[in-house]
Amino acid sequence: MTGNSDKIRSLFLTALMVFSVFAGTVAFSGGAAAAANVSVDQAVEYNSGTVELAFDGGAGSIDDNDVTVFVDGNENPSNFVSGSNPSVDSTDDGSNGRLQINLDGDVQPNRNLTIKVSNLTGGDGTVVAEDIDVTSTSITSFTSDSARSYNINVYRGETVAVVNDTNGGNVFVEEDQGSIVSDDTYADNSQVYTVDTEDLDSGQRYNVSVSPQNDSAGEAGFKLSDLDLNVEADDNDITDEDDVIANVTITRGGQPANATLFDDNGDKVDTIVKDRLSGNDETDFIFDNISSYDGFDADDGPYTINVTDNQTGVTASTDQINVSEAGDGDASFESSVVNDERGDVVNITYQLDNEDEAVVFVGDDDDDNYAISGTIEDDDGDGEVTVSFNSYLAGTSNISGISASDILYVDGDDEITGVEEAGSFSRSNLDDETIEASSYNLNVTAGTSQEDSADSVGTLRLNERSTENFRSWVAPQDAELDDDDIDIRDRIGQNLTQSNDIAEGDIVVHQIVSSGVEGPLAYEEEVNSSSSTTQAFLRSTVGGDNNNDVFNLTVNRSDVGANADEDPLILNSSNVVVVDDPDNNTYFVAVETQNANFESGTAIRDDDEDDELTANFTVSEDTGLSDDNDAAEVDYSIVDRDATIDTTNGLVLVQAAADQQLTGTTTVAPGSEFEVEVESESDSNPFLDRPEATVTTDGTFSATADFSDYSAGTNFTAQTLDVDGDELGDEEDGQITDADTATVSISDQESDGSEVVVDSAQLSAGGFIAIHAGNASGDVVGNSEYRDAGSHEDITITLDEPMDEDFTAVAMPHLDTNGNEAYDFPDADGPYTANGSAVTDSANVTIAAEDTPEDTPEDTPEDTPEDTPEDTPEDTPADTMEDTETETTEASGPGFTAAIALIALVAAALLAVRRDN
Repeated sequence: MTGNSDKIRSLFLTALMVFSVFAGTVAFSGGAAAAANVSVDQAVEYNSGTVELAFDGGAGSIDDNDVTVFVDGNENPSNFVSGSNPSVDSTDDGSNGRLQINLDGDVQPNRNLTIKVSNLTGGDGTVVAEDIDVTSTSITSFTSDSARSYNINVYRGETVAVVNDTNGGNVFVEEDQGSIVSDDTYADNSQVYTVDTEDLDSGQRYNVSVSPQNDSAGEAGFKLSDLDLNVEADDNDITDEDDVIANVTITRGGQPANATLFDDNGDKVDTIVKDRLSGNDETDFIFDNISSYDGFDADDGPYTINVTDNQTGVTASTDQINVSEAGDGDASFESSVVNDERGDVVNITYQLDNEDEAVVFVGDDDDDNYAISGTIEDDDGDGEVTVSFNSYLAGTSNISGISASDILYVDGDDEITGVEEAGSFSRSNLDDETIEASSYNLNVTAGTSQEDSADSVGTLRLNERSTENFRSWVAPQDAELDDDDIDIRDRIGQNLTQSNDIAEGDIVVHQIVSSGVEGPLAYEEEVNSSSSTTQAFLRSTVGGDNNNDVFNLTVNRSDVGANADEDPLILNSSNVVVVDDPDNNTYFVAVETQNANFESGTAIRDDDEDDELTANFTVSEDTGLSDDNDAAEVDYSIVDRDATIDTTNGLVLVQAAADQQLTGTTTVAPGSEFEVEVESESDSNPFLDRPEATVTTDGTFSATADFSDYSAGTNFTAQTLDVDGDELGDEEDGQITDADTATVSISDQESDGSEVVVDSAQLSAGGFIAIHAGNASGDVVGNSEYRDAGSHEDITITLDEPMDEDFTAVAMPHLDTNGNEAYDFPDADGPYTANGSAVTDSANVTIAAEDTPEDTPEDTPEDTPEDTPEDTPEDTPADTMEDTETETTEASGPGFTAAIALIALVAAALLAVRRDN
């Protein structure tokens, strides 16, 4: 509710208002108490701190001591008045009816300005001008073109001061090349006229002229823009425990603004001042929840927030904000039983209802001899908070460099505070035994009190860790496996393939499935500021930068011969990339073989012989995570980087046609992309082409080239080029042969829509006949079975779906390019071509209707004699009466049935004669 000081000030100003005197034709919102012989006709602040009081007569000479300034009820505030009194202009000291007071600061339009003048003649010698008009823009020059103000930008809602240099005179405001907006006079003894722009049009330019002036009559102008101050409640339906938020946008930023929260009675709850609004983004004013304000509750709603741009005084308000009393808060678990392994980071999700905060406990200092707790807060408002518990670090908050908030923490927008460990279990260093594999109590309580009984309880089942699997994979040497935009598992089958043969230069990927590794890596990233998972992994291995030897990965050359030590591969940040999948306890450790050497100094495949390697992953018993050395290993070989192009009788054979396949096999990683270079050996028919090929999962490749422009009999060479452009494998000789040829013929025909007949086709290499609808680019609506090489006639092709309208059928012979005798177009089996175009022939297919007359003569004589005698006596009288609702006499007698049969036979005979005609 309103404080006592506000109420007293309000009563004081109200009393003054009772005696205020207003000028009828002058824009003046202030009033004055006529206690002296003079009164104030107009009071205006302009020019960033100049105040004019225009009296209705001479007030005598007024000095500084006679003037008191009040800003928002504060007397002579130091930021507006130096010392104890403001400064009175020596010329306009009131004796001529005008008093000019010079303040030390600009009063903004949102402030309340009141001035009291004392020691005047008459009454108690006092005049008070309150609620003085505070302008934000002043127009002062109307003389020469160079001095005139034509391009002043004014925002609608501002009050503009038009300043003359003499008392009195006329002022005109008119639209640019438009009508007059205002034709008025200055108040007596005044040099300031105020223009309220609230009702003027945005986007319009206005001209202002005054007369007379001491110099000469003149004109100035301003352009009016819309401030676009918009205020919306972040949520119009909240509880008394939710923050009250106003989202503010405005065209002109950089200026201060006030936001005031009012209840339904207009009582001020709170005011927030911001130094500047943003002109590019939303500005939020966030008030505390209603229940936090003394004397206010949900019943005082609905509430409203008013936001005022201080520079212009423009104000905008939210719609009503409905506040209801919040229900009792509740907290629970997304899953009351959480399973994980010792050493991993356990994620526990809590759900909050009618509550933003809750106290959480992991463990119990009595039952488990260990507990860690904290207060969570749902800052993003989604009703849940996920807390991470690093079980590897449990009991280490007393170790230098590790805090309790490194053990129990929250990622994302939510937060946790006040984290503390308790219980007798603690560790003096990271090599001590970690927290045991056991079941631990979980509980959560809504609110912030740890004394309240838990709302929900759960169980954390912490199981023993283990290393489950170790496999080797291969990836192309240029693969970026740690690209965050591509999930590592999405690469499987694309450029990540399980293999025990790794081509020299490719990337060998060690897939380690091991639990308990997540916690040490999180420690390195969260506490020791590792920049990546790779750095955290390397730091955690034996001999790492931080000597935190949790586990070890070694890759040893095992084919060193008798009486020789294994030769380990040097693994470091220059050749190792680690991609983690902690949800599946899986870690992909990629080693770039082209950047790796053995400790002996020997390079991989230095002697051009395959290197046999054994990779071993071990979690040491000295880490406190394992009772013994938990290890797994995998063997693989580094093989020659090679490729072989397929040949026939020692030659790479292609036809003088498009879409010719050059195939082969290679040892390089599936997913690798390289080129097959084909170069002519003929001076009369030269060409050089490099079609691309991608290695498939089975180690094969295929490149597609166009030889249709080259002559049959031309010789060429084919050479595989590696991903870096170097030659790969042996060069092969090749030759262009005659292209396969085909002919096809189809005639116009009638069809029931289910099939078409191709008259003839000749296929030099066998294949299929496809039927396209409409034209050669139309949909394939059917195709023949595989046909051997040679001539074929009367080929009946069943359509995929029956056609119900006439259409043009385009017959097109296709090759069997992959040799599987199955039609696989468009993936394979391209069409036969001639002169660069597909071989085709077309025909009109007419869909014939069913020939129903042929069936009637056969059916009628047989069916009618049998059916009519039985059905007619029973059905006809009943149906006729139901349909016509007309009284009918039933025919009977021994001759009636025979008559009906005779009529039926005559009708059938007539129908047959009619059809024959």
